[in-house]
Parts: sequence; structure tokens; C-alpha cells
Amino acid sequence: MSGGWIPVRTEDGSSTLRHPLHGEACHSLSGAWLQARERYVGPCRLRERAARGDRAVLRLLDIGTGLGLNLAAAFEALEGTGIRLEALTFERDPSVLEAALRLLAEDGGVEGALRAVQGEVLALLAGAASEGSTRAHELGSRGSIRLFLGDARREILRLPIRPLFDAVFLDPFSPGREPELWSEPFLREIALRMAPESRLSTYSCAFRVRRALVRAGLWVGQGPRVGKKAEGTLASPDGNLPPLSDRILRRLGRAPHPFGIPPRRPFERPTGDRAGPLD
Repeated sequence: MSGGWIPVRTEDGSSTLRHPLHGEACHSLSGAWLQARERYVGPCRLRERAARGDRAVLRLLDIGTGLGLNLAAAFEALEGTGIRLEALTFERDPSVLEAALRLLAEDGGVEGALRAVQGEVLALLAGAASEGSTRAHELGSRGSIRLFLGDARREILRLPIRPLFDAVFLDPFSPGREPELWSEPFLREIALRMAPESRLSTYSCAFRVRRALVRAGLWVGQGPRVGKKAEGTLASPDGNLPPLSDRILRRLGRAPHPFGIPPRRPFERPTGDRAGPLD
């Protein structure tokens, strides 16, 4: 397998990859597709937002491209809505894209329709990685994908503050493996780029992650149970999230609130567009 990535079959029949050095899997072993749909696409309410009919385009920020499953599930969720998805995705290691393409070619016929979308997404991303560019690559009427290779902490600074994102998938390796992508400064940069009513979803329910999200200026709530994991975490600039337990609230030093845990300080968005050197 390219780059030493190790194929793993998950419990819902879909496959993922283990990292060649530290051995952590890119997805929950309860189900790679299950996680993509129920941890990220569902809680971020992409189809609900599309159903309103008040937007022609939704914008997604994807932290940790991996096998492209989260992106594929997002495009699948908007099928038939007439709404375009403009996705920006960050990946440090392009070898995972090559390994994912090979795995897709060798794997069985699980999730046929989704596999077709994943194949298209991966082929596009692998081509973008070989070009080394950050231009948008079109997926026809469904939308576009823009791949940023390298350290996400640096790459996110290349993004202007506007236009804002309607959803964020925070899916790097665990805080123990990639602590820099769970830090308050990085999460603050994400928060500044989130639109009103947007949601960030992540699998981590670690106390330090939730505390960093609060300190980054976001409301924080409980994400759904997916597979064997009891809960994840949701965050938003304006709340309206499932509340966390009283125990977690006490640890964070916060009082119960119907909209989730409010940020430590008022959420302030810059008045001007902080444009980056994208072109």
C-alpha cells in the first residue's frame, strides 16, 4: 500500500487505513461510512440547510482529507437538492490519497453509490496533489473541491475571512497524535471563518478539546453517539446545540445554558476581509 498505509475493514463493511507509523486508523472501526454520515454530515445539517432553498451554495471546511469519505458523504447528502457544495480540505500527507485510491480499486462492492462519489473525489484530489496547486477543481453541477497540502495551521492563514463556512468537519488524528490541530490558536482561526448558524463537528469529546473550543470563541455542545463512541462534540458561533452534562459543565466552570456552553469571551469577527496570498 502506498506510503505504508495499512488497510482495515470496519464493522459496517467499509474500509479505512491505519497510519504507517503510529498505527491510528483514519476512521472509527465501528464504521468508516457510518462515521462520515452520522458524525459529520448529519450533525452539520447540510441537507437541512439545502432544503431551505435560500442558498445556491453551501461552503464546507474539511480538516483532514484522509480517504475522502467525509467529503463524499457531504456531496451525497446534497444530491437532488440543486445546491452546490464548495469544499476546502486540508491534508498534510498526500500519500494517504494515493493509498486510498488503490484501496478503492481493490476493495469489494460495499456502498456502491457512495463508492462512486468517493472515487470521483479521490481521483480529483490525487490529481490536485500532483499539481501542487490550490485552485478549485470542479465536480460539475454538484460543486467544487479545493485541496491544501501541508500544515493546516499555516494553510488556514492563506484563507480570507470571507466568504464564511457553513460547516466544519474537524477530523485530524487524535489530540495525542496531532495536538497542534486541536490547539486554541488553530481553532480560533477556524471560528473566525464560521458563518452564523454554522456547525463544527468532531469525534473528540476530550475535555481539553472542548475547553479550547470555548476559549476560541465558540459555543460548545454534545455530539451524537456514533457506533461504540458515546458522544462527540459540536461547536457553533451562535449556540443552539445539545447541552453537555452537568459534570462537564462543572469542570469547565460554566452554568447550564439551553444553547450549549457559551464562549469565554464575546465572539468578535474582524471588520475587514483578511485576504491571504491565494492567487
